[in-house]
Amino acid sequence: MSDRAGEWVTVREAALLLGVHYSAVPKMVRRGDLSPRPNKRPSLSRQAVLELRDVRAERARLRALPPPPKAPPAPPDDEHEWVDAAAVAAHLNVGAAAVHQRARRGRLPFTLGSDGRTRFFRIDLVEMAVRAQEATRTKAIADGPASVAG
Repeated sequence: MSDRAGEWVTVREAALLLGVHYSAVPKMVRRGDLSPRPNKRPSLSRQAVLELRDVRAERARLRALPPPPKAPPAPPDDEHEWVDAAAVAAHLNVGAAAVHQRARRGRLPFTLGSDGRTRFFRIDLVEMAVRAQEATRTKAIADGPASVAG
């Protein structure tokens, strides 16, 4: 480019065009966003500054957009009937907090959904675990009095 007036701008003029503090322009040069011409003043290309302004405006517009909606968590497979904690709670006639507590303690089998946070339960395995716990409880009660009488 030639030295015609208007093709080159100073750091302060670039800051005004970009809408930033003038101390930010040298940082943009160090980052490689702008390239000054050596040993001449004004040293920044007006065209490059305007292009950078447009790029920065587009980035700001994209940042301002709401994030895309997340898909609901999916169960691990389609071969089994997977339910959430609310359905297990209704099935066992307890609260959802009790279901999560039993799952944390290892008393109810579960697997995590695609989001890595949602617990999914196979209702057949939940029923089996509840029957096993009930059998253990009733056997312990049945053995207790029989051994005392013996």
